[in-house]
Amino acid sequence: MSVSQTVVEAGYAVAIGLMIGFEREHHAITERLAPAELPERSSVSDPDPSILGSRTFALLCVSGWLVALLGEHYPVVAPLGLVSLIGIIVAQYVVSARAGASLGLTTETAAVVTVLTGMLVHVDRALAVPLALATVLLLISKPWMRAAVVRLRRLELTATVQLLVAVAIVLPLLPTEPVDPWQAIPPRKVGVFVVLIAGVEYVGYVLHRLLGAERGAALAGLVGGLTSSTAVTAAMARQARRAPGRIMAGQLATFLANAVMAVRVTVVTAVLSPAVATRLAAPMGALVVVLLLGALWRHLRATRNGNGDDELALRNPFALVPALTWGAVLCGVLLLTTLAQRAFGDNGIFLAALAAGLADVDAITLAASKQAVDGLLTVESAALAITLAVASNTVVKGGLALGAGGRAFGVGVAVVFALGMLAAGAVAAAQLML
Repeated sequence: MSVSQTVVEAGYAVAIGLMIGFEREHHAITERLAPAELPERSSVSDPDPSILGSRTFALLCVSGWLVALLGEHYPVVAPLGLVSLIGIIVAQYVVSARAGASLGLTTETAAVVTVLTGMLVHVDRALAVPLALATVLLLISKPWMRAAVVRLRRLELTATVQLLVAVAIVLPLLPTEPVDPWQAIPPRKVGVFVVLIAGVEYVGYVLHRLLGAERGAALAGLVGGLTSSTAVTAAMARQARRAPGRIMAGQLATFLANAVMAVRVTVVTAVLSPAVATRLAAPMGALVVVLLLGALWRHLRATRNGNGDDELALRNPFALVPALTWGAVLCGVLLLTTLAQRAFGDNGIFLAALAAGLADVDAITLAASKQAVDGLLTVESAALAITLAVASNTVVKGGLALGAGGRAFGVGVAVVFALGMLAAGAVAAAQLML
């Protein structure tokens, strides 16, 4: 290694040590102060001698770098040097404890990490820098973490771990290729779908918790639309029947939730098949425009007193059982579309799309997008199938609005839904003619 490279590495070690040490020293001085309050000059000029400050951290990081550098030529230096440096940190902790200082391992642990990061500077400088930044971020995040801990429920923590287990452990274990006799159901694709549905519900729950129990119908529609536009429609219909004064607010929430659903379908399709999403964007965009115009119409006339947000309280942040149910639906749709296509060609998936849309649009969205990616279905046919599923699902929700919400609530919803489907259908038909 050249002299210039050695100097650069030493500079990185000093900078990393100063950065971590400055945060620790500043934290020790300002720990009991308000965020916008400046410390007294006396506390800065005469700090607690037990504090590991910026210079100490810089020296520790440089020492770690020197241990790694010398260890290349003298292998015994690396283990002995590392043990010695950690021993110094432990001795500092013991001395501070005997002096009556408040015990805590964060600073001492950060010092050990600084030593190891200094060694890493010599081994992999590109990794050492983001690791140092992540260390500083963890150190300064103490107030945020404490605020989160007191607001976090045990169920929410468990749900977060379950979601991470599903993503990091379960999904990689699933086979990527179909193992069924019909070669129609790839387990990894179904697993991704299940995690996607559960993840969407989790995100909706987190947003709901972060924003609080909002009373605005618009927020109820937007947040609820991330999880289930059908649930929003049903909740608002029940609310409208019980409280006629909330009809317009409920319609506003319903239109926004279904607009979010159309956007969600397009985004999910774009992740799986950008070509299908490009074809689908126009009809879904037409539907969204009509729904937003309907929401604007209701917004201009509705009062903000009625909300119905309580009807949409999300009970489980990681609803695995409903997600598995939709996974089973996806398996059925994949099998149905495969068999229908073998029997009827591309026309078979259109029948499957209409049937699947009666329950959910996500399953046929993933199935059609997957088949388009695999070359089993043309891009145009996949986009049309998804559009038909959305139309079928919208018809069901329109009927739900009429049946559960009554004429006053349901007619307005059904009219806007019908106009939206006509607009989406006209655009889709125009695309087929081109």
